[in-house]
Amino acid sequence: MAQFFKTSRTNKQNNNIIKHCQIDKLDHQGRGMLFHQNKPMFVEGGLVGEIVDVSIDEDKKRYKKASILKIQQKSDLRIEPHCEHYQECGGCHLQHVEQATQIDIKKTGLMTLFERFAKHKPTQLQATLKSDAWAYRRCARFGVMYDKKTKKVQMGFRRSGSNELINQQKCPVLKPALSQLILPLKALLNQLQGKMALGHIELVEADNTVAVLLRHLKPLSDQDIALIIAFSEEHQLHFYAQSSPTDIQCLTEQHKLTYSLAEQDCEFEFNIDDFLQVNADINKKMVKQAINWLELKNTDHVLDLFCGLGNFTLPIAKNVAQVVAVEGIQKMVDRGAQNALHCHLTNVAFYQADLSDLNELKAEWAQQRYDKILLDPARAGAAECMAFVANKKPSHIVYVSCDPVTLARDSALLLEQGYTLAKLGLIDMFPQTAHMESMALFTKK
Repeated sequence: MAQFFKTSRTNKQNNNIIKHCQIDKLDHQGRGMLFHQNKPMFVEGGLVGEIVDVSIDEDKKRYKKASILKIQQKSDLRIEPHCEHYQECGGCHLQHVEQATQIDIKKTGLMTLFERFAKHKPTQLQATLKSDAWAYRRCARFGVMYDKKTKKVQMGFRRSGSNELINQQKCPVLKPALSQLILPLKALLNQLQGKMALGHIELVEADNTVAVLLRHLKPLSDQDIALIIAFSEEHQLHFYAQSSPTDIQCLTEQHKLTYSLAEQDCEFEFNIDDFLQVNADINKKMVKQAINWLELKNTDHVLDLFCGLGNFTLPIAKNVAQVVAVEGIQKMVDRGAQNALHCHLTNVAFYQADLSDLNELKAEWAQQRYDKILLDPARAGAAECMAFVANKKPSHIVYVSCDPVTLARDSALLLEQGYTLAKLGLIDMFPQTAHMESMALFTKK
């Protein structure tokens, strides 16, 4: 039976419709692929073997992008998406297949990208680190927008391919305590006098409380603050107001936000605007795997690059002689140092450095000897400091990546410098999405 898809505004205005296309394969983002007029055409939501009618959204020099209008013949792997916002929301594009299939898609993509950009074919992948497929996100940011026509505040994720907000009702990938706050928060925002001058809103579930951060472009009135405090008391949460990137005030009783890695006996304090790994269960497994792969000894001196607030640093420090941790953002360096004291660790030193600046790699910390190195860069990767890492000649290098392309690119230099890719594994940090995290271990030949 044919299956119809809700079409976007672009599709409705687009007369370039192609019928009965057969999906040949999937790319690393889980999009269907076929060739049309000698160009690869990417079809969001398509599965191998499916026959679909599509509308072309983009026709570039080297590729096309298309949306499904109707599925004429569907794959046996296709399931009904779980979320009511699936057709319109800009996230969770892989809901139309089970988690096991999602992981297979990502594993294939990781292997393919590594072979393409590192010029090296991994023999096999390690067991995937995975969590529950739903209710795993402990933090999220929603857009907030005042509609002049309805005179109401909209709050939700962005519509796919648009800056518009969807009419968010719930989000099944969020922790239940956060998803259940969506509608009450929307009602609160619509009661505020300053509702026309609100920015985004962020929700965080710490181990010890739930916290909300509201960006506002004009000062909040006393009446609005009173409403927020009453709301916070009713829902037993902590509420922060942000008037600028550097001005955040807690409107409720001041409370430290914390998360723990119980197996390593580490508790971390963090601020509402700090970077936090969104999947707590995966984070625990990821830290444990990194420690195991590094094969730490109590005599080791370890370098942790892009260390953040010490997520890997402190657990490593429990097992070695010394850890030097380096991060580009000073407030995260300060938080890491505070967390080391909080965990009674005296064998850790934190430094601020821009690791994309080669001059920074001449600092005193960079001249030390290191037995092992861990790096956990942002999506841009660590290209500028890979030569430095290789030249330190550590016996083990663990690279934690949130972008398989930059991981593969950066790995090429290590392979050229005589390192062996000993292990490579997928980290399914974001089930239901095409986002792919991974971890690689390199050892010296």
